[in-house]
Amino acid sequence: MQLVYRVSATLGADGIVLLLVFFLGVVASWWALGALKWDKFTHHPFAGQAQLLRFFLALAGGVLSVVVGLILLGAMQLLNGAF
Repeated sequence: MQLVYRVSATLGADGIVLLLVFFLGVVASWWALGALKWDKFTHHPFAGQAQLLRFFLALAGGVLSVVVGLILLGAMQLLNGAF
């Protein structure tokens, strides 16, 4: 297999893994944020603004999980000698 095809396949696989990590991170963050007492932060915990805040915090958790995933994938590729 040529080097170009191998690099493309590796990048594609890494991209799929990172997308899965992002979606799982968002779901896990949304679940974890559900345990917070939102009535201490907002007067109406089930209002649209509070739910949007929870969604944006869940997105931030998803991005944070992708950063951790990138670090792990980079470390694994360095150990395999891919770079």
